[in-house]
Amino acid sequence: MKTPSDDFIRKRFEDLDNRAYQKGYPVFTDFCDAAELMILHSMSFSCETETNGGYDFSERQMACFMPSDAFLEEVSFPMQAVKIAPISPKFADTLTHRDFLGALMNLGIKRELMGDLLVDKSSNSCIVFCVDHIAPFITDNMVRVKHTDVTASVIDFSESGFIPDFRNETLIITSDRLDSFVAAAAHTSRTQGTALIDGEKVMINNRIEKSHTKGVMEGDIVTIRGKGKFRVREFYGQTQKGRMKVSIDWYD
Repeated sequence: MKTPSDDFIRKRFEDLDNRAYQKGYPVFTDFCDAAELMILHSMSFSCETETNGGYDFSERQMACFMPSDAFLEEVSFPMQAVKIAPISPKFADTLTHRDFLGALMNLGIKRELMGDLLVDKSSNSCIVFCVDHIAPFITDNMVRVKHTDVTASVIDFSESGFIPDFRNETLIITSDRLDSFVAAAAHTSRTQGTALIDGEKVMINNRIEKSHTKGVMEGDIVTIRGKGKFRVREFYGQTQKGRMKVSIDWYD
């Protein structure tokens, strides 16, 4: 499948912004990936914008264009959470993110209509966020994942903590500057890391950051376009050469 160009994505956002501004009501995108969200956050619009993926720190998110920020807190994003689980857990295959996503896409559902898929390994189940109008289709038609019979049902967002799986990594950095973090996390040189920042391919907490010297703190969410997203867990000491040791959690 051909990936839309950056110019095409910008034009689509501009069209949605103009529609919301002219009509005076909120307009929503489908679920945007990290690259599209980076473009969104680098642009200026006539409307206020807000993003939501159904839970804190979601990777794929819907965007809302709202003519006035006075109503943003009242906006209900048109999404649902659907839980997919084996009918007979004892006899089920071990199901992965890839298995669940493949089964959903085999139903003919486009990727942009689905947000994050959160797999609970302990229960061999999955929660998928989706645009609200396809939730009934999923619950009616999702009957098998891999070789396992499953059931699918809409759940309330408050029924689960929605915590994604993380892959932990320790970085050795010279300072808490953003360029040092990017180079270490992307396993590249400081020069190449700086180029990623200059190219507006790095976000901190869902906002483009252009300063090389920006300090990164515990709890920050850093997204590097083409590399992934991680949460800074903790700074926990120094090496013998005086470099900083920091623990990060990659979103898998």
